Amino acid sequence: MKMLQIDFAPNSLVRRLYNTTLTSFLLALLVLSMGSVLAWRSMQLLQRQRDTEVKVQTTQAEIAKLQAGKKKQVVMKLPVDKTNAVNQAIGQLNTPWTNLLDALEKATTDKAALLQVTPDMKKSLMKGIAESKSTEDMIAYIEVLKRQAFFSSIVLEKHEINEQDPSKPIRFQFEAQWQSEVKQ
Repeated sequence: MKMLQIDFAPNSLVRRLYNTTLTSFLLALLVLSMGSVLAWRSMQLLQRQRDTEVKVQTTQAEIAKLQAGKKKQVVMKLPVDKTNAVNQAIGQLNTPWTNLLDALEKATTDKAALLQVTPDMKKSLMKGIAESKSTEDMIAYIEVLKRQAFFSSIVLEKHEINEQDPSKPIRFQFEAQWQSEVKQ
């Protein structure tokens, strides 16, 4: 004979929990946890969206201020001495230093030492002071400088022997004109 299930207990929450299978209970727990995770994640995304909207509004306000400020720009006139100083600084920055130093480095030998370099950007001219052990070394250094493609002309301005130094080196000053079209 087959067993019959007879249950006269009233329909209640306790009765339903008692009759729930383990699989149904685990499935309900899984659905609740997934719902909680989805709710938490959606709250995060909504907060991020609000933050982004605030940033967009702030940026738009800043852009509007900048555009309004551009219309009201005041042109200031600098004094002549400051203008000259700024132009001189720009000239120093526009000096083709890389090409100039490369050309000087190619001409450098152990028989002549370059002591000072003073460029004049307006004239595309460099004044240099060097020292050598003999007049032959001085002339050789000037000749090597003349062969550099960067310089259009080299002129030996003056030279003198340092009598106070025991090795009596020759200190000489030269001018080197470079081509103004040379690019760095």
